[in-house]
Amino acid sequence: MSFNLLPSTSMSSQTFTIEPHMSRRPPFTVEAPGCPSIPGETIPRRNARYPDRLLSRPEDGISTVFDIVQHSARKFGDRNAMGSRKLIKKHTEIKRTKKIVDGELQDVDKTWTYFELSSYTYLSFRQHETVALQLGAGLRKLGLVASDRLHLFASTR
Repeated sequence: MSFNLLPSTSMSSQTFTIEPHMSRRPPFTVEAPGCPSIPGETIPRRNARYPDRLLSRPEDGISTVFDIVQHSARKFGDRNAMGSRKLIKKHTEIKRTKKIVDGELQDVDKTWTYFELSSYTYLSFRQHETVALQLGAGLRKLGLVASDRLHLFASTR
């Protein structure tokens, strides 16, 4: 990955912000060679740099998700890893829309919900590693061991 240096306030400013940008050009994936064409299905795709084989790990020494967290913390340190925004206010509006009800076009009220969010706040890669370690320590304190299974559920829409 490469970065652009952009002034944070004005051209005369001595403070710069590192902004990520694309360092490679598409295509990022290619059709896997030797795969038969099946009607109704697409041909499997692979990373353009490794079209003839599947990688079992992203890099030597990385075999678990936590290895990725540790590697990222060492490699990227205080750079922004994850951003989140807080809900400031939930806005609702009722709008009249057309809908077919019992075969007839009718005007009905529909409630739309909009979310007003704060600007992003970020965790660095090191802070993310600390959170992961704290989460792991909390699970251990609850009595979980390496062979236990944990299911996380979050509804999405």
